[in-house]
Amino acid sequence: MAAIFRQLIANQVAQLLHHQAKLIGNQIRIAGRNQKLFGFVLPVTNILENKQSKQATKTYQQCCEIAQDLAKQIQIDSHYIQNIIADKTFVIFKPNDQTFMTEILKNAINNNSSDSNETKKHVLVEYSSPNIAKPFHVGHLRSTIIGNFIANINNYFGNKVTRINYLGDWGVQFGLLGVGFEKFGSQELLTNNAIKHLFDVYVQTNHETTRDNNIKSQARLFAKRLEEDDEECIKLWKQFRDLSIQEYKKIYKDVIDQLQDNGKIAIDRQSEAAVVHIGKEHAFLRKEDRTTTYLSRDLVAAIDRFERYKFNEMYYVTASAQNLHFKHLFKILNSSGHEWAKNCYHIDFGMVKGMSTRTGNVVFLNDILDDAKERMLKTLSKEHHDPSSIAEQVGLAAILIQDMKAKRIKDYNFNWEKMLASRGDTGPRLQYEHARLVSIANKTQVPINTEANITSLLNESCAVNLVEHIARFETELIRAKTYSEPSFLVNYLFILSHLISIANHNLKVLGQIDEIAEARMLLFTAARNILATGLSILGIEPLNKM
Repeated sequence: MAAIFRQLIANQVAQLLHHQAKLIGNQIRIAGRNQKLFGFVLPVTNILENKQSKQATKTYQQCCEIAQDLAKQIQIDSHYIQNIIADKTFVIFKPNDQTFMTEILKNAINNNSSDSNETKKHVLVEYSSPNIAKPFHVGHLRSTIIGNFIANINNYFGNKVTRINYLGDWGVQFGLLGVGFEKFGSQELLTNNAIKHLFDVYVQTNHETTRDNNIKSQARLFAKRLEEDDEECIKLWKQFRDLSIQEYKKIYKDVIDQLQDNGKIAIDRQSEAAVVHIGKEHAFLRKEDRTTTYLSRDLVAAIDRFERYKFNEMYYVTASAQNLHFKHLFKILNSSGHEWAKNCYHIDFGMVKGMSTRTGNVVFLNDILDDAKERMLKTLSKEHHDPSSIAEQVGLAAILIQDMKAKRIKDYNFNWEKMLASRGDTGPRLQYEHARLVSIANKTQVPINTEANITSLLNESCAVNLVEHIARFETELIRAKTYSEPSFLVNYLFILSHLISIANHNLKVLGQIDEIAEARMLLFTAARNILATGLSILGIEPLNKM
């Protein structure tokens, strides 16, 4: 969005500090809204830390002095940079207003992206990964939402992305279901409503384990028979798997495109149980009955994926309860000589409280979507030719934004009212602002003129504030990508929507002379493009009408 400014600054600083322009460019950010002076900010301390790995660390005072020297020595064409000042350990570059506004709006209009100097990568993202016979619930939804965001934002920055949805259908949990179906199952109910019946059996069997300890032993035996290719167990596994895949396909549509089955032992041991020691901790790679564990299957899967995809980075998006599991996984891979393991990351998140498939106290995705759609239908205008479809999309936006508005590591209580509220910082509000901008363009029919006289006709504070915030879009995306944190983008869009609302209230397009109307339409179109791009990265289809 503001690449030309970053490039000019980075090139000058690189010459003076004998440093790489690419690394300097990645450190330059745009001042936040709470700072008095708007401009491009160069943090001298960060630059020096990257440069002096073998040199003595600079003191705070030395960094301040270097910032002062840089501000005096740097000379950039005034067509781009109007003023350069030092503020403690920062150098602030005040852009030429006319050039700045013109560049930012034109780039936003033309959807020019991105400012990142990173080398393009092949990124694998494993997310969602539900279990056989368990309906898709909010726990899976969180993984899907965050994983989809990570995949989308990497796509935006030009990386090749492979999405992996590992369908969990093995081990003791499935053994529990197998034993339960033998006790409580019905082929008739299975045929009529497979997923509901399997879920009911799973919950009933779990309740029975509190009264009958033999059930867990039977489940472990069933899992062992499954790994030993017992014909009866395999037949039941295939039946449950096929029925579950059919149900998940309805929800995922084309997302599920592969099923991975890795039941190998990662380490060959003579003993019945295979244990790996990790410092003072230990982890099982094979149980005493010679059956596999989650850890051994993940080890095999990770090695297989690297051999198959030659990825640069791999992300596992699962709840924070899995932190120790992935700590062990990555350490074992590293100690086994797999250097690529240092580029594997566990993206954890907090839980939606009060939900567990083991007790039956769970809210399923289909229930959430249906209820959200119903509530939104009551608030929409009856003039829509397809209110059901719009209600579904607005409801989905409400759910996604509610989940991503706070930092992902935080737990939150599932709350229908907060999730589907039509006022405040919500998904429906963001959709409304986008639809309103589309409506302005349709009603006024003002053409997009990228040569419009911007600076003399967009000098109102609400217009300047909006352009400055648009300029921050790329910086905020880089921050969101670096920390795998969708809340950074969500909160950026909340501020954007407020600024759009203020500008829309003060800068009317209809009834203005051509020059003013064209300049304002350029501003609103740029804002609409940024809002639409941000929503798309979050997994939300922007609506043109509400």
